[in-house]
Amino acid sequence: MSLRIRFTVLVALAVAVTVTVVTSGAFFSAARELRQEVDDFLISRAAPLSLLTSVEMDPSLRQPTFNQQRRLIGDEAVLQFIDREGKVLLYFDEDHILPINKNDLEIAATTSQEIFRDVEVGGVQYRMLTAPLASGGALQIARSLTETEAILDGLLWRLVLVGGLGVLMAAAAGWIVAGRALLPVAALTEAAEHVADTQDLTAAIDVEQTDEVGRLARAFNTMLGALGQSRLQQQRLVRDASHELRTPLTSLRTNIEVLARSTDMSEEQRKELLEDVTFELEQLTTVVGELVELATDTRLSEEPARDVHLGELVDAVAERSRRRYDRPVEVLGATAMVRGRSGQIDRAVSNLIDNANKWSPPGEPITVTVHDGGVTVRDKGKGFDPDDLPFVFDRFYRSPEGRAMPGSGLGLAIVKQIIESHGGRVWARNVDEGGAEVGFEIPSAAPEEPELPVHSLT
Repeated sequence: MSLRIRFTVLVALAVAVTVTVVTSGAFFSAARELRQEVDDFLISRAAPLSLLTSVEMDPSLRQPTFNQQRRLIGDEAVLQFIDREGKVLLYFDEDHILPINKNDLEIAATTSQEIFRDVEVGGVQYRMLTAPLASGGALQIARSLTETEAILDGLLWRLVLVGGLGVLMAAAAGWIVAGRALLPVAALTEAAEHVADTQDLTAAIDVEQTDEVGRLARAFNTMLGALGQSRLQQQRLVRDASHELRTPLTSLRTNIEVLARSTDMSEEQRKELLEDVTFELEQLTTVVGELVELATDTRLSEEPARDVHLGELVDAVAERSRRRYDRPVEVLGATAMVRGRSGQIDRAVSNLIDNANKWSPPGEPITVTVHDGGVTVRDKGKGFDPDDLPFVFDRFYRSPEGRAMPGSGLGLAIVKQIIESHGGRVWARNVDEGGAEVGFEIPSAAPEEPELPVHSLT
């Protein structure tokens, strides 16, 4: 069953329940009012009759008494009198003798409280009142319910008709409203099917609504945009990787072919070729490793995010770098706490120091400054060419001068990916005194609330 049909059925059911409750209340209220009118009529007609004396009810005087009582109650009611033993003293006609039960006999004998009840006389439903007489005995007055039942039947049919029309109109309105409300969902479904069939990630949906459906459509457009960007990045990564891998692979192949074919090569030439092969293999290993790291979504790391003492982490990375590069690495700044994955932040800091080591003259120190939520690494090199600054964090980007140096052009791109996955930002700038600064900032960890001292009341 489609969502539109389910919505229409639910609307129809809700309206049907409401209509049923309202019409039932209206019908029973009307029935109660009509019955009360009948009861009031019987009471108003019985009041003067309850004062009749036994003489007036003498059978020998029946005709004049009958005429008098007929004038009192009119033609709308049936009347009869019974004595204390329940014997009928007077009645209007033999076809409308009212029934007598033990409650009626009790009223006639003891003049107890009057009672109402429904009775059937000659196949017709009557509403009957039995009331005590002042002189003893009881009177029974009844009015036909035919007119009341006809009114109620007509009212019932009208209520059913109006209620049914209301349910049908509500169902039609629900069908129309659901159709209009689900237009974006239908467009979303068509767009999703189009993307699945054609792999076209540019099939965005025009969204004008601001409700939940509009929000869903905008989320779908955002997802398409993210998927499209991811595909472009993947294609670019594959294209750039193939380009970057082609150079070391070609060099390796050439050197290996020379080694295989040259039988009269000197030992010195062979050693030089082997060193070139080793260098290219190291470069290839570095590029492949960084490609794998760059292609891995850092947000999917199994390492949980936690509070990281940035100063201690930078000290550990700096100590490793001192031993690796045999170069001074100075760490400045205050203690800072950040929220993130320490292994990835460690790699980002290590890549920044590695980049600074590549460009710093031999023996010159590298300065690492720890500040609130971030790290800045400064080298003593020539700095960035102003034309290169916008691209230093791009994958495989290397300046013309940097192409002659070892590296893959992926180190700073990895830093950017790691930091942005932590909700931070990266930057690179030249320093007026010479050299360059490259750094990042990530959100600081929430400060721990100090424990308040507990004082006992004595």
